[in-house]
Parts: sequence; C-alpha cells; structure tokens
Amino acid sequence: MIKSSLICKEEVLREKIYLTRKSSSLDPSWLADAYSTSLAEDLRYSISERLGWLGEKGWQHLKRLIDQEGIQPEFIYASGLCYQTEAKDWLFSQLNCKNKFQVETLQALSCWGGDFSIQLLKSILSEESQAIRLAGLEILKFKAHQINDELLIEILKEPISDFREAVVLKTIRILQRRDGIIVCNELAKIVKHSHEKISDAALIALGSIANTNSIQVLLQLSQSLENGQKKEMTLKQLSQQYR
Repeated sequence: MIKSSLICKEEVLREKIYLTRKSSSLDPSWLADAYSTSLAEDLRYSISERLGWLGEKGWQHLKRLIDQEGIQPEFIYASGLCYQTEAKDWLFSQLNCKNKFQVETLQALSCWGGDFSIQLLKSILSEESQAIRLAGLEILKFKAHQINDELLIEILKEPISDFREAVVLKTIRILQRRDGIIVCNELAKIVKHSHEKISDAALIALGSIANTNSIQVLLQLSQSLENGQKKEMTLKQLSQQYR
C-alpha cells in the first residue's frame, strides 16, 4: 500500500512539473515541500533543478532542504544552476571538505571557473580519476582567458599525457582556442606521439587555428612525418588553409 501511494504521488508530481513549461510558474515552497529522498532519482533531480532555475528564491529553499535532508547530489547540481554567490561559497566549502561528492561539486562549480586559483586547478587536474580530470578541464574553459599560453600548457601537463582518450580530446579542445606558437608546437607534439584518433583531433585543431603559427607547424609536420595516415591528414589540413 505504501509503495502504491508513493507511485501515485510521483505520477502527480511528474505531471505537474513536466507539464509546467515555465519554472517561474512553480511555487518554490511547493517544490521544496514535494521533495523527498524516497522519490525516484529523476524526480528528485527535476525538483532540485527547477529550484535552481528559480535563482535566489530557489536557493533559499535549497538551503532548507540541505539542512533537513543532508547533502544530496541533486542539491549540489541545483546549487550550480541558481548563480547565487552564497551558493558558490557553499559549493567551495564542500570542495574543501573533500566529501564523497567531489565530482558533482566540481561540475556544479564549472560556471565559476574564473574564481579557481591556479594551484587548485593544478591539484584537480593531477587527480587520477578521469571524472575529476574532465570536470577540472570544464572549469578550465572558464578560467583560460585569464591565463597566458605558457601557464596554460603547464596546467595541462598531466591531462595532455593522460592515457585516456576522453581526457586528451577535451584538452585539445581547450588548446585549439589559442593561436600562439607555443600552443601550436604542443599540438604538434600530440600529433607525433599519439594514436590516430588523438593525432587527427590535434591536426584538426591546428587547422582550425588557421594563422601563420599553425600553418608553419603544419608545414614542419608535413616535412618531418613519414608517409602514412598522419602525413595524409597533415596535408589535408594544409590544403584547407589556402582555400
């Protein structure tokens, strides 16, 4: 009977939440009161997400839920959506506590990447966990405009040499936003020492930079690489520079 009642409650909640297109039409008090840790995971996230979308009003109710229910991953996620300074400070405090939701906390803080110190970023990107490194790289996207090319490559030292494809590909996407010769040379190193998918991504990045630095590096690669897939891809990127 209890299970049946819960299922009925969830159906009612889903209908009201999912059919209400504007989050502002939902009363934050009602949303917070409807929340329960006994609800299905997707519903808990939906309620928390809509509270996050409600900004300051939603944050006030999220704080109450955190006090009542303890720290839940859906509350961490929602805290990153409300863009409140107090929420940011709370998330940073959770990061400092080294609780079990480190990945979720980093993901929620990505939009505040500019507030991360260089030392903290280096520490995050030196973690062995792939999930944490990927979250750290997402944060770096919002910090990179404050960093020169030399420091950026220093911060990315470990992700660049990571054995996991997803980490290196995300690192390349950060590098290709720059156009300095140091970055272009770093991409060339990746081309030379990586397997096909990674080297192709680095060559495409060089091609997308499309300035004198990247063209110079592509020319050097075309002359130094042995015949094969990498050289063919290099020549293809070079040919596109002159269209």
